[in-house]
Amino acid sequence: MNVGTHVSDDCVTEFNKLKLGKQYRYLTFKLNNETNEIVVDHVGERDSSYAEFVSRLQNESRYAVYDYHAQTDDVPPRQVEKLVFIFWSPDANQPVKQKMQYAAAKEALKKKLSGFSKEIQANDPSEVEEAEMRKLVLN
Repeated sequence: MNVGTHVSDDCVTEFNKLKLGKQYRYLTFKLNNETNEIVVDHVGERDSSYAEFVSRLQNESRYAVYDYHAQTDDVPPRQVEKLVFIFWSPDANQPVKQKMQYAAAKEALKKKLSGFSKEIQANDPSEVEEAEMRKLVLN
């Protein structure tokens, strides 16, 4: 844990709206370097697509929680819903210091938000493609 990193109360409030209230499809969080606090970056509405979510993951580190829904290939098929914690830390075009700050602060956020079924650390866009997410959730 990064010494002095705090998690905004809004992070917990919005997470509970996603997890318990099913009000959102996803949340992204960022580290505010000026205040050394993790804050909500973006709220994805319930009807948001996975492609829209991925487009939010740009060239800077982010944390995210995605409420992923998939249907199995079983007969008969069944619906699977899982909360996935994603630590996005792209390899390209990001200062090493920023990557280290995000890596160090990740546990502070995870301690405040609980109930994830799966966790991903992704450094390349191919690691967050929908096919990869589907495989993770269904296994």
